[in-house]
Order: sequence, then structure tokens, then C-alpha cells
Amino acid sequence: MTNNLRRWFLGTLVLVALLMGTSFAHVLEMSAKLGYGAQQWLYVQRTLYQSFATVGGTIEVTAVVAALILAYCVRHDRASLRLAATGAACLAIALGTWVLATNPVNIEVRGWTAQAIPTDWPRWRSQWEYSHLARFVLHFIGFCTIGSAFLSVPRQMTGATRSRGS
Repeated sequence: MTNNLRRWFLGTLVLVALLMGTSFAHVLEMSAKLGYGAQQWLYVQRTLYQSFATVGGTIEVTAVVAALILAYCVRHDRASLRLAATGAACLAIALGTWVLATNPVNIEVRGWTAQAIPTDWPRWRSQWEYSHLARFVLHFIGFCTIGSAFLSVPRQMTGATRSRGS
């Protein structure tokens, strides 16, 4: 069980790191995209983000599930449980943010054409961009708290041994 817990921590952290990479990419693009005109922003939305939905979506759901399982696995250590549960909650809230704030924009934008973009398009753009900023913050906190949970787990739970010099 102890080596399995270490592997589960590593796998969860890798999934969260990959997920955080997708939301960080959106943050890095944000300042440029907020300056785009309607047609340019729509073109980018339609052409750049195909893999984000398929690959990123799968990684996100898997990361949330892995973090929840991790919290359950460390339930006997109060400090580790608090940190792991906080990380899992951040990831779940980020997914909820996508469902409630980001995806409604995706659905709305699917119906637009370059010749018929609604006059309130900047509101939709802002909702999409800032929801991704919020998601990055949640992913970052989730990553840090899950990493902290690993560091706080008692050695006997992870199978770590002390070096002779300790």
C-alpha cells in the first residue's frame, strides 16, 4: 500500500500539472486575445482549442477523480487529508467553473458566423477569458495543496525511509 500511495500521489500531481498547463496557456494568451477584434477572436476560438476540449477535458475529469481518491487514501492523517481535500475541492470547483461559466460561451459561440457576431460579443469574450484565469488560480492552488499533502504524509504511510545521516 505504501508504494502504491506514493505512485498515486505522483500520478495525481502529473495529471494536475498537465491540467494546470492548459489553463496557464489560456492565461498567457489572454492579454493578446483581449485586444483582438470580433472576427479574429472568433477565428481563434474555432481553430485553436479543439484538443483542449478532448484531451484537456479527459485530463481534467481524471485529475478530479484521482485527487478525490487521494484524499480518501490519506484520510487517516488529518493534516494530509485537509490538504488533499482542499486540492480536490479546488479542482472540482475549477471544473464547475468550466461548466457554469466557460462552456456556456463555447455553446454560444458555436452559433456565430464571421458575418453575424452579436454586438455584446465582448461580454462573452470576457466571460470566457476571465473564467479561464479563475480556473488557473484554482488549478495552481490545487497543485500546491496536493503537493503539500504529499510532503505532510507521515513517512510510514509513504514507505519513505530515513537516510543514515538523518
